Amino acid sequence: MDPDAKLEKQVSEYAAIGKQDPNVNVGMLMMNALQNRQSNLVSSKAKKWAYLISIGIPFAGFLCFLNYYLKDEDDAKQVAWTCAVLSVVCLLVTWLGGKLLLSGSGTSLDSISKIKLQDIQQAAQ
Repeated sequence: MDPDAKLEKQVSEYAAIGKQDPNVNVGMLMMNALQNRQSNLVSSKAKKWAYLISIGIPFAGFLCFLNYYLKDEDDAKQVAWTCAVLSVVCLLVTWLGGKLLLSGSGTSLDSISKIKLQDIQQAAQ
C-alpha cells in the first residue's frame, strides 16, 4: 500500500474515532501517526551508500536492489528500483565507453583475443 494512502487511512480512522468519543485527543493521534511515518523510512545515509555502490560497483548494486526490495520501510522499494536503474545505466555507459575507446584506437576484440602471452613477454623484455 502507498505510504501516503496508508497515512490518509489512519487520519480518517482517527477522525472517525474523534467523532465517536470527544474525549479522545485526535491531534495527538495524528501527530503520532506522522512521527511513525517519518521513522519508517530508509535513512538518507543508507540511500547515499546504496546509490554510490550502485554506481561504483554495478553488480553490487543489484545486491542493494535485493536488500532494499525485501525490506519493510515505506520507501525501500523506491530505493531498490533506483539502485537497479543506476546499476543498469552504469553498466551500459561502461560498455559503450569501452566500445568507443576500442573503436577509436583501431583495435577490435578479435585482435585483442589473438594476442598471445609469449608476445607480451617478448615485448616486455
